[in-house]
Amino acid sequence: MGDEDRRKRAAEQEARALRALESIRNGGDLGRETLDLSNEYSDGLRTRVAAWFRGARSRKD
Repeated sequence: MGDEDRRKRAAEQEARALRALESIRNGGDLGRETLDLSNEYSDGLRTRVAAWFRGARSRKD
């Protein structure tokens, strides 16, 4: 993943977090918003780790 992709992903995560904060300020469910953010982060992390392992295995073969 290049620097541009990292910056794009960081900007998307920041925008999502800001939307969650705005929702909470407007009476949204704090627990639900934090759970959603956490799930999005962990899903993305799992995807990146799985891709790394696939790449490591293919280099090994």
